[in-house]
Amino acid sequence: MKKIPHLKSRRRRKTGRWAHYYRRFDRAKGKEVEISLGVHGLHPTDPKVLAAWAAEHARWQDMPPGVDTPKAETFGWALDLYTSGNDKWAKYSEETKKSRLAIFARYRKAQGARPIKTITSEAIERALYAKGGHAAVNEYKALKPVFEHLRRLGFIAKNPLAGIELDRPQIQGFPVADADGIAAFQDRWPVGTLERLVFDLALYTGAARGDLARLGRRNIKDDLLVYERHKSRVTAYVPLTRELRAVIARTPDIAPTFILNSFGRPFAKESLGNLFGDAARKAGMSARLHGLRKAFCTYWAEQGKSTHEIAAMAGHMSLSEVERYTRAADRERMVKLLVGVA
Repeated sequence: MKKIPHLKSRRRRKTGRWAHYYRRFDRAKGKEVEISLGVHGLHPTDPKVLAAWAAEHARWQDMPPGVDTPKAETFGWALDLYTSGNDKWAKYSEETKKSRLAIFARYRKAQGARPIKTITSEAIERALYAKGGHAAVNEYKALKPVFEHLRRLGFIAKNPLAGIELDRPQIQGFPVADADGIAAFQDRWPVGTLERLVFDLALYTGAARGDLARLGRRNIKDDLLVYERHKSRVTAYVPLTRELRAVIARTPDIAPTFILNSFGRPFAKESLGNLFGDAARKAGMSARLHGLRKAFCTYWAEQGKSTHEIAAMAGHMSLSEVERYTRAADRERMVKLLVGVA
């Protein structure tokens, strides 16, 4: 059996019962400490032993000094268990982790000491219903996989969030660029300005701001612009059209990315979003970078591409989202504006 660092499992001679501890030098106390993992009686190969060790190890590795160890099988302990040694959690984007850790922090403070087996579907449903709106939906999405992880490890018999139905608020979405907005932006920011370069690249690639900030010539593969979306890890395949090639030709030849800031370095995604937002407001255009997806979809719909093909180019959009964007009322005028950009 592979030795796990700091895990001490001992079998008592008289009873033959296994006991499991996390043993490590505590600098604050100046001595080694031995912490019970709360899973005594289980064989060392039991998955619950490894899970309990992972939760304790994560605290010592990642938590600030002085953080108290939650009691085994409490909700605070469950949160540590979920965010350490869990492949699904590790695959989330940093943005998703950040937002969910904020939710976990609130629940840890309010319910961290509560035993997980006392948490019922009824209690969770009432709490989410009282909160309501998008906040309730976000908390539901964050908490459900935590309890599912516990269920699969055998700590609880049923996920208490399974079967809960929420009144999901209608999503308004980001303002999208229409023909008038595109024309206004083109008039305000001519070809040659940084603002126009950001606008045109976003328009012809359909890339989100985080991806747009990282795109460069290394992403060109034959007749395609290929990149992996940082949030969904889905690969986008954008054809290098005449218009897109013309835009790329205006960018530096030996730069790490197409778009560079005043220091000659790639933009941070937040800075790029702020730059476009300021430029759009000055042009009287309400759309953010995300809002250019409507124009991207409309352009390709007019070129005869199917919703499946457009979704593949965008790398993340659902078919219903593509269809919603391509039902634009002013499609003909919008496409004429886009083709006329280059």
